[in-house]
Amino acid sequence: MSTQLRRIVMFQNDYRAALVLAGSLLIAFSAICDDAHAEYQSLADSSDANGDTDAARCHRYDTLQPQGTTNPSISTCETLSPGLGGSRGKLADSGWMIEGGVYLGGTFDLLNHGARPQLYIGQDPTYRANTFIYVTYDLSRMGFAGASQLVFNANVQAFSYKQENPTGFAINSLYVNQRFNDGRQQLQYGYDELGNQFYGFSLGTNSTTSPAGVGSSIPYEVGFIFNKSAPEVNLRLASASKHFYERFGVTRSVDPNGPQADWDSNNFWGLKWHIPGAEALYINELGYQIDPAPQQRMTWIRQGVIYNESRFPNFHGGYSDGNYAYYLVGDYQLIPTDAMQPFRGFYINVKADYAPPDRNVYSGDIGTTFYVLGPFGQPYDVLALGYTFNQLSGSFQRMRQASGFTAVDFSRNYALSYVHRLTRGVYLSNQLSYTVNPIPSPKQPAALTWMSSLSLSY
Repeated sequence: MSTQLRRIVMFQNDYRAALVLAGSLLIAFSAICDDAHAEYQSLADSSDANGDTDAARCHRYDTLQPQGTTNPSISTCETLSPGLGGSRGKLADSGWMIEGGVYLGGTFDLLNHGARPQLYIGQDPTYRANTFIYVTYDLSRMGFAGASQLVFNANVQAFSYKQENPTGFAINSLYVNQRFNDGRQQLQYGYDELGNQFYGFSLGTNSTTSPAGVGSSIPYEVGFIFNKSAPEVNLRLASASKHFYERFGVTRSVDPNGPQADWDSNNFWGLKWHIPGAEALYINELGYQIDPAPQQRMTWIRQGVIYNESRFPNFHGGYSDGNYAYYLVGDYQLIPTDAMQPFRGFYINVKADYAPPDRNVYSGDIGTTFYVLGPFGQPYDVLALGYTFNQLSGSFQRMRQASGFTAVDFSRNYALSYVHRLTRGVYLSNQLSYTVNPIPSPKQPAALTWMSSLSLSY
């Protein structure tokens, strides 16, 4: 049996074992949690035909929003039409939820460092667009144990700078999420981007604040899927208080040759089980989490280990068997500013990441972000000021220099961001970012970029 065939067999066995484990856990949880039920209550009396922001109605729709993600969806109360002309309530009565949005953005280098070919985002004016939709269904209506949910998410995206991301259609999520014992145990299986369940890349109370979020390339460099989905299963176990948790997941790695290669190797739907060279990726996260509440400050500390079985080309002319990374991330509410809306206040985020420098261009980073939820009397706005230092691989630098190119061994980024709610369902984001050494090679002047984006949710 060839080495490649053995790897494929091992990869498939990893997933079969993971799915058997998921099924076994499902049976066990069903036995001990036969009284569990979905949190959603009937909305037969809650039509919202005129779209008024009646919190007693639209917040009840939120119980059908996607579960299992660290990127919270925007509340249906904050969409352009909370009731979608009455259809939201009718769908919810049958266990369905449909929500979506449109994103438009651009990045511009204010120092006019335009180049042909373009070498980084914003060096030439860079544009992006994305329209997405997600659908959920309450599977407990079909006899699934626990508070069970089917989640589907798809999008069409376009990028003017091809190196930023691939352009086209993708299914990002198609999975089942099941919660038992009031959410203390959570099992998820299907297709998804595993980065949605781990690390925590967003700041604030919904995904519209992502332009001001936590940035690190290392989890994706080591193998996180982005843009399309991959088969995955993950299990989250929490303590009786729900504050301490353990979460373990396994998925298929991104193609070691990069996101574009992964995109090209996948099928149109993004649901291909195996891609040559992309083996199993494992992640384990330990965390401590407290949600903001009266007399209680938000705290979320998590540390994780990522291990990828794929072979990665290294900077010494060969291949490394596997890749790995460590991360430590923490958010803390320094000062609450509104007793009636306890999520508002001053926060700090700190993070540190590491990956081996013989096979990863970015081998480490540290960063701090100070952010405010609800600044200037605007409860849905976010203000953020962040700093990140990236350590680049010395092995990569020497390899590039030996080939006659310039290269750098570090990068620094300073960013000021503001996300403003223009009206219900419409957010405008702006970010000014100054970056020393914007790319690893060839060496470029410092970049001062301006990013603006507009997002609409329905």
